[in-house]
Amino acid sequence: MDLLIAIGIALTLGLLTEDAAAAVKMLLPEIAQGELAAVCSWADEVRFHYRWSGPLHYVDTPDFRCNYEYCRDCHDSGGHKDKCVTGGIYNYTMQLQTYEGSLSDWKYNLTEALMFLSHFIGDVHQPLHVGFLGDLGGNTIPIRWFRRKTNLHHHPNEMSRAKESFMTFPYSSYLSKLKQKLKCSLADRHTDKKDANQLWLNLFLSLSIEIWDNMIIETAVSFFYNSDFALMIEAIQRNITDDWSADSSSWENCASADTVCPDLYVSESIKLACKYAYKGATPGSTLSGFYFLSRLPIVEKRLAQAGVRLAREPGVHAWSKEGHIMTCRIAQSLLEDDAAEAVRSLLPDYVNGDLSALCTWPDQIRHWYKYRWTSSLHFIDTPDNACTFDYSRDCHDPHGTKDMCVAGAIQNFTSQLMHYKEGSSDRRYNMTEALLFLSHFMGDIHQPLHVGFTSDEGGNTIQLRWYKHKSNLHHVWDREIILTAAKELYDNDVELFQEDIEKNFTSGIWSDDMSSWGECDDLFSCPKKYAAESISLACKWGYKGVTPGETLAEKYFSSRLSIVAKRIAQGGVRLSMILNRVFGNHNQALSAPT
Repeated sequence: MDLLIAIGIALTLGLLTEDAAAAVKMLLPEIAQGELAAVCSWADEVRFHYRWSGPLHYVDTPDFRCNYEYCRDCHDSGGHKDKCVTGGIYNYTMQLQTYEGSLSDWKYNLTEALMFLSHFIGDVHQPLHVGFLGDLGGNTIPIRWFRRKTNLHHHPNEMSRAKESFMTFPYSSYLSKLKQKLKCSLADRHTDKKDANQLWLNLFLSLSIEIWDNMIIETAVSFFYNSDFALMIEAIQRNITDDWSADSSSWENCASADTVCPDLYVSESIKLACKYAYKGATPGSTLSGFYFLSRLPIVEKRLAQAGVRLAREPGVHAWSKEGHIMTCRIAQSLLEDDAAEAVRSLLPDYVNGDLSALCTWPDQIRHWYKYRWTSSLHFIDTPDNACTFDYSRDCHDPHGTKDMCVAGAIQNFTSQLMHYKEGSSDRRYNMTEALLFLSHFMGDIHQPLHVGFTSDEGGNTIQLRWYKHKSNLHHVWDREIILTAAKELYDNDVELFQEDIEKNFTSGIWSDDMSSWGECDDLFSCPKKYAAESISLACKWGYKGVTPGETLAEKYFSSRLSIVAKRIAQGGVRLSMILNRVFGNHNQALSAPT
């Protein structure tokens, strides 16, 4: 897929928020001159240099099954898990979530992460990148495209296959096209014969004759748009706002507030591959007018979906990063000596004893194969409009497995940490992970929309506008209110926001309530109380007065900000209470459930 179009749609539609656009420009290499489209094919160009990245461009599924399962299909030819385009998207999304805006703070190469993610979002929307294993996604199905020999996909997966094709490739007749496509002046380069052959080979690889990747698009541009890609982009833009307007808002939806939904995108692609790409494409056949005209709308719509989804601002599966950081900092400041020492001993050395540095870790790893079981632990779905929480009724995952919700997770990891004093030689659990999970989930359970209604996935499917940009109700409570407060009231300084929250419960309007927040006769029952508080607030303040498609602005922000700030404070105070009781002398009076 020529991702230039998808990215062009994302940028020219203005789908990127101001902060996202600034971050993209900062991360791009200088050669791109601020244009993401200029490096959209980089991931293809380096795949033979970064050989490990080869399997990240596609997913092979069982022949004729026409469905996709992550655990079954997302692996490379050696059986290594998470090595497919879906795993690639999860990985690079996680890396980009660590973006801080300061070069010195980067743990990953975020420039490469941005270019990989942008490219793979395009790949996952190309139906034959999720094809059958037996024909390598259409690569081994020889056909003619109008008069030109090719195959249904023709995406060289091995260097040897590319070299074999290169030997018979009539590159002289394509010289001008190659120069124009890659915007490089080859005539002025002084290279020996070996270097020249390698250069032409690289050029050939970037111009792979792919029906579903390029040729339908190029034929459409030639036939209908006077060879002008910009005109095709404009036509797709009009379709998004007109013909597809009823559908386009749903393209951004992710179940349970996932940052990205590559599993959904892959499932869409394999179904389209079966219904449109493979159908009628028998080996040796000629595909032309009818195939082209009937498949072009599919390709255009997938380009549009890729652009819209690439631009989608990540909706993290919890309080925003800032919300979690404030919760953990408040908690750590309230720890007694024994608990403070235990926390420091469990944290890895590189965070220098700072719990807040890893408070978002459970969000970052939740899509890794090893931790996929944790996804349902971030939230609770309750019956619509019931506005109550019942543990036995509501605490389960989508498959009905009991205790798999945020309240159950807090009980579980609290129980694990109670074994801390048994000593490292007798520990049955990973205490560091238990600490990080507990700290994170105490933030999650205090975000009202994490205990929301089942049908709208905690507000995720309620599309609306936050001031001037698109968002959804869940994301408003996850991050929009916090970021708007930081920007409008604290000059983008979250530490000042946190200081105000702390003043409110130490000497301000919440000071009389603070002691009651930490009251908890039974550590393993109190999470039920926190969840009940959240669904009550979700009904009274989150959902109330909100209709899909409307714009929420100053009135909603000013009336809900105090709720958000108070829940962050309560989360921090209660997390400190649990850690003090688990790691302090209080532990002697507790009996952990078995």
